[in-house]
Amino acid sequence: MWSFFSRDSAKDFPYEIGEPVAQFDSRSIWSLHRGKRKGSAAAAAGVDAEVSVFVYDIRNGTDVKLELAKAAVKRLKTLRHPSILQFLDSLETDKVLYVATEQVEPLGAHSLGAEGHQRELYLAWGIFQITRALSFLNNDGNLRHNNVSVWSVFVNASGEWKLGSLEYVSSTDASGAAPPIKIPPALEIYDPPEKNDQAKLKSVTKCSTDMWGLGCLVWESFNGPLRARGNLKDLAGVPKSLAPLYCELVGASPANRPNPADVITKCRKPGGFFKNDLVDTLL
Repeated sequence: MWSFFSRDSAKDFPYEIGEPVAQFDSRSIWSLHRGKRKGSAAAAAGVDAEVSVFVYDIRNGTDVKLELAKAAVKRLKTLRHPSILQFLDSLETDKVLYVATEQVEPLGAHSLGAEGHQRELYLAWGIFQITRALSFLNNDGNLRHNNVSVWSVFVNASGEWKLGSLEYVSSTDASGAAPPIKIPPALEIYDPPEKNDQAKLKSVTKCSTDMWGLGCLVWESFNGPLRARGNLKDLAGVPKSLAPLYCELVGASPANRPNPADVITKCRKPGGFFKNDLVDTLL
């Protein structure tokens, strides 16, 4: 089980790679595997042995996918933030590109294990964390993520939500540029409506693409993975305190979608979705 990739030339990679995480590889250029540090070095150093390993198969890929994978590694190494997936190590051989991170699973395959009010509190904290990560990218880094959904958000062993899947990150300087073409096609369901509308592309802001993605994430957090874009019109699962903001996030006009910093400010006010005992305690 743990030696599946060990026969590759990556003998210097200090992690053993185990079973793949189901469902993820159909929404990413990567396969995601459970992993662990080799030998007893982890115990001696007092660090967690369990990790996650993202694997890109160079032999069966394309040049375009390889460039995306390399771009993701570069971003993951350099973008350090509490709500961005924690990079540990990487290695590229002539066959495979490996990336080790903190142990996580995709939100799309994660079982929350909470019900009722406790579930809503937890989701508020998770959505807050991703909104905070997007504010860091959009406002501090002048970057767009371009790929926000339950398949780019990961949950670690402590229940923290981390933004990953950084292969489509781009500069916000490209004003009016269409969002990138994503691979695999299953991700196209998350494309904002202006992608194919030249008139609306003129009103794209530095935040509008990721705020559409945040809206998709909000919907999926309460309803499960999105199956059709038309499902976003169904507000049945979205809490009433979040519904007005949600409608702004998935609004047809990119110019009217809010800045993530404003989302945090608004939702942290009394009565706001992020204003609860759990978020107050964890901040």
